[in-house]
Amino acid sequence: MNNKVLISKNYVMKFNTSKYSYGLEFLTEFFSINHKRELRVYEWYQEKKHQFLLIPKLYESNKRFIKIEKLVEDKNSEKSVDKLFPNIREFLALGEGRRQNFFDIMSSPTQSILRGLITNAKFLGIKTIFQAIKHLYKFYKRKPKSGKNYLIHKDLKSNQNLIHTKKGTYFIDFGSSVLTKNFFLTDIVELANDDSSLTVDMNMIESFVGSFDSQVYDVEHLQSQIYLLLFRRYIHLHPTERKNPKRMKNVKSFIESLDCLVRKFSIAEKSV
Repeated sequence: MNNKVLISKNYVMKFNTSKYSYGLEFLTEFFSINHKRELRVYEWYQEKKHQFLLIPKLYESNKRFIKIEKLVEDKNSEKSVDKLFPNIREFLALGEGRRQNFFDIMSSPTQSILRGLITNAKFLGIKTIFQAIKHLYKFYKRKPKSGKNYLIHKDLKSNQNLIHTKKGTYFIDFGSSVLTKNFFLTDIVELANDDSSLTVDMNMIESFVGSFDSQVYDVEHLQSQIYLLLFRRYIHLHPTERKNPKRMKNVKSFIESLDCLVRKFSIAEKSV
């Protein structure tokens, strides 16, 4: 086997292997963490009916591979992220009533942020580090007390892990998905963020939050959540990006302006 994915005319086979993985990915692959995450998403999805959420049909699975439906992309299909709000909410709901495991906790956005603060301390500077710590404190201080778990994809982007077909938009590749108690905005923040221009569609995030009706969330908790998720995104850049001085200068400026950006987020009288 030369690849982790084998694509045929009628199906896709994704193999459980660490052979072509490096760094942290090697460890997650070596212990079959990513593979197990994929399997549990398919298992949880099949346990109940869904009105909007679509994922590829599972044909066969074992410890070595999963065999799934091959999807045909429709270039003329609707690609508006706003149309995916119900799909994302149903994906989040897959985590309801589930229990976090050790690897969910170790792969949480909080752990990623803490690692990033340590490894990027010199690049970030004291002021930005304290700003991030302040938001971590506010995030947990004002978190809801429901204790509810959500399933987040954690790797959804407008041009990644979404396949638009004639039947609708499918979510794919669940090896990064984790259960979280608080970071339910992870996927919509990723989709609202434009890496190339370093801009964020705050209106999209506000609309997504406003589409919930089950519980009132504290606005400062949500502001800090958005801050931390964007912060997390830009302190774990690819090595090729880090070699670009202009890119890194712009990223640092963006991170330093995050506090002002998230203050614009407000849903004071809306229910979530």
